[in-house]
Amino acid sequence: MGAYTQLIARGLFMTLMLFAATVSAQQTAQVQGGQFERLGSWEVHYSAFPSSFLQPEVAQAYNLVRSRAQAVISISVLDQESKQSQRVAMSGYALNSLGQRKELNFRRITEGDALYYLSSIQHGNDDRYRFFITIRHGDNSEELRFTQTFYRN
Repeated sequence: MGAYTQLIARGLFMTLMLFAATVSAQQTAQVQGGQFERLGSWEVHYSAFPSSFLQPEVAQAYNLVRSRAQAVISISVLDQESKQSQRVAMSGYALNSLGQRKELNFRRITEGDALYYLSSIQHGNDDRYRFFITIRHGDNSEELRFTQTFYRN
């Protein structure tokens, strides 16, 4: 990986994990940043936010669409004790308020020792989604559930 690509990769990781600190007070009410759940022996960090928060170079580097109608779901799975990134299988879906199901297709991103998983979803204004994400490693399987409302800013 070239120096420029590494810089972009670090930029994406920082954007995904720290984006809430850079949004306005109005937008902060609609985003959930820095959240995590303890599931089994894992610490699962997750966020869902408008793809328009990404810098154009970062979105392009990771083939993500920047749009007012597109959101990014970012998940990282750490071992609770060692805090090491975990390589897992991840699948899931989201249900909107009408009960319509949208499948999530996660891509694994590796940056040095860090692993995280990205997916995206299209949304309307004031669209509330319930997320159901299954995380598997060997015989271990856990389900992450959370709710997020998206707005077109």
